[in-house]
Amino acid sequence: MPMFFQPAEVQLREVKPFEEFPLGFGEGSLAGIISTDELASTVFLYHLVANALSEGPVYHVGPGSSFSIKVLKRLTEDVSNLYLGNVYSMEELSEALKLVEEHSLIVISHFSTLLNRNAEVIMELRRLVDEKGLILVLTHTTMDLNELDLSGEFRELYTLPELFESLLVLRTNSYRGHYRLNMTVLKAPAEFISSIGNHSIPIDSLVKPLL
Repeated sequence: MPMFFQPAEVQLREVKPFEEFPLGFGEGSLAGIISTDELASTVFLYHLVANALSEGPVYHVGPGSSFSIKVLKRLTEDVSNLYLGNVYSMEELSEALKLVEEHSLIVISHFSTLLNRNAEVIMELRRLVDEKGLILVLTHTTMDLNELDLSGEFRELYTLPELFESLLVLRTNSYRGHYRLNMTVLKAPAEFISSIGNHSIPIDSLVKPLL
């Protein structure tokens, strides 16, 4: 049965990949992430999952075996709250979300490669996020990004960006063995509205265990 109302003041789970990240992802929220390189994607994904595991169930879903437990265990030993699954279409993803525990973090890798993406199934994802209080993070990595039309890129990859609480582009650069995570926040929840814009964060300590 759909839930249309809930108490305004409830303690909601919120997760970040690391402390200096400019915004958090809360229960009942939908985030769209575009990474322009594999290092940015890896730093975000593995640190987000590692930090969230201590607070409740985490699910990683995507086509193929794209998630490495060996890499994750460089960040945390306890992976008992992690569940992995493969989906290849939007219909399979919707069915998978019906099986996850309420208030869980679900990270979808290579989202834009899933078959049958359209407005109707994106709205179904939105409904499931709202009904189950999920934290749903959709990610995609591409080197072909039009930096002059980021809003158009999000519409192409995520169909209905208006339904998302957070929209971010992640990039890394390095110089003489030092790394920075550069990000553009196009959309953020109200409590993180000041994070909209460009950020550059040193991430040497985050990169080291992954390499």
